[in-house]
Amino acid sequence: MLGMTTTQDLGVSGVKDIADALGGGLKENSLVVIEGESGTGKSVLSQHIAYGVVCGHDSRVAYYSTDHNARDLMNQMDEMGLDVAREVVTDRLRVYRVGTGPVIKDGPHALQGLINHMVGIPEEFQLIFFDSPSWFMTHADAMVKIDFLHVCKELCESGRTMVLVIDTHVFEQRTLARAYAVSDYYLQLRNYDSVLETGQMDLRIIKRLQVNKLRGVNRQGGDEIKFEIKPRVGIQLLPFVKVKV
Repeated sequence: MLGMTTTQDLGVSGVKDIADALGGGLKENSLVVIEGESGTGKSVLSQHIAYGVVCGHDSRVAYYSTDHNARDLMNQMDEMGLDVAREVVTDRLRVYRVGTGPVIKDGPHALQGLINHMVGIPEEFQLIFFDSPSWFMTHADAMVKIDFLHVCKELCESGRTMVLVIDTHVFEQRTLARAYAVSDYYLQLRNYDSVLETGQMDLRIIKRLQVNKLRGVNRQGGDEIKFEIKPRVGIQLLPFVKVKV
């Protein structure tokens, strides 16, 4: 088990709740899919999970990002109270900036190149994040996307644990269904308006996390976590918010 820190520090308040929702951590050799539209907090969630694992136990994490280099990611996480400076310096958290330029010419070839790179990183990096393959998949057909998901699953079966952060809108329905089928953990994020009383709208941007699959077990329709994302706090749970469906 790749366990997560369960600190009660207010600066990292969301980590314990996420760890609890995931059963204490991530099972080794698992494929984790975090799915949602843009702006639903997918990257924030993945960064909280990465923090929880790399700071919780003697685990090493590789983080592929299409948006951030090591310094940028470190600064963004620090803004949420997730201090990973020591982990970056000691190479326990290794960040790879993924350029999107090659995708314009050949999306499938770029995806294969990324897989080859992931296979080649040192074995001690047990947990790999990819935030996000969505840009690459936009430039590939449905079968290439499905093949990519299966290759990721094979990578997990060979000794890694992998977290894919994917945008709902770049996937055909059958691709999303395949992502759910091959995943061991399937986390779905959505934005919702909240209602305080009749006729009153809460202006906060409420996000909903639902763990639809946990360690290979279907949990659709189960409990959900509602939260805000706040500076210096990161994920802050909202246990008493009424959600308008």
